[in-house]
Amino acid sequence: MLAAVTLAQADACDEELTGLGRQVQAVHRAISDPATPGAMQAIRELGTDSRYYTMVRGWLAMQLKGDESIVAASGPGQRPKIEARIMFVNKALRAIDLE
Repeated sequence: MLAAVTLAQADACDEELTGLGRQVQAVHRAISDPATPGAMQAIRELGTDSRYYTMVRGWLAMQLKGDESIVAASGPGQRPKIEARIMFVNKALRAIDLE
C-alpha cells in the first residue's frame, strides 16, 4: 500500500524542485552569457553536486562541441562571442571535474 504524502512533505518536495529549477536556469544563463556575474559559480554549485554532475557535464560538453563546430565552419576570429564561450565552457568543465 502506498503511504500518504503529507502536505508538509509535498511542500518540501515542491520547494526542493523550485530550487533545482532556479539552479538549472542560472546555469543556462551562465552558458548563454559567460560575462554574467556569478556565471562560473552557478555552474560550480550545480555541477559539483554529485546528483547533477553528469547532467551539467554533458550539457557543457555538448555546448562545447556545438560551439567548436560553429567556429570551425566560420574561421578563427569571426565569432568572438562564441570563442569566448568556448574558453568559458572549458574552464567550467575543469572547475567541476577538479572539485
